[in-house]
Amino acid sequence: VIYTLDYTNVGDQDATGLIITQALPANTTFDPASSTPGWIDQGGGTYTLAVGDLDVGQTGSVLFAVKVNSSLPPGYDQLLAPASVADDGSNGPDQNPADNSDSDTTPIGAAPDLRISKTDGGVTSSVDGIVVYTLSYDNAGNQDATGVVITEDVPSGASFDFANSTPGWI
Repeated sequence: VIYTLDYTNVGDQDATGLIITQALPANTTFDPASSTPGWIDQGGGTYTLAVGDLDVGQTGSVLFAVKVNSSLPPGYDQLLAPASVADDGSNGPDQNPADNSDSDTTPIGAAPDLRISKTDGGVTSSVDGIVVYTLSYDNAGNQDATGVVITEDVPSGASFDFANSTPGWI
């Protein structure tokens, strides 16, 4: 995700020592190759970029890019990316500090993708014989799954064999 941060000096004084602060959204990593050069990791998920001076009416834009983690916790469905801008105050206090920050939410298309396969290993059974089925399962999605339950139907004409099965079946 590449965020474009647009900034403008709408005051009546030039701004000096302008710094943009960007919070790293949860479950992402900073992507410096796709970002405007110069971002500095301040620790704790905060990055800053020194923009310098900005004359009255002047505008600018910078890029801040993140890579979304390949696996996300259950229920995580959007990135929250707050940012702010401030100057060094050399030309007086900001006339309207309320417009010095903004935030963006980015929906994330994440979901578990549960898969299961079943095999008897190619055995042939006889009357009173034991057939052991191997059930293999995984999550091929990009979000963790919780509360996963495997349901198995015992074939008609057979009975469940607890002794030869993985413990925990109910």
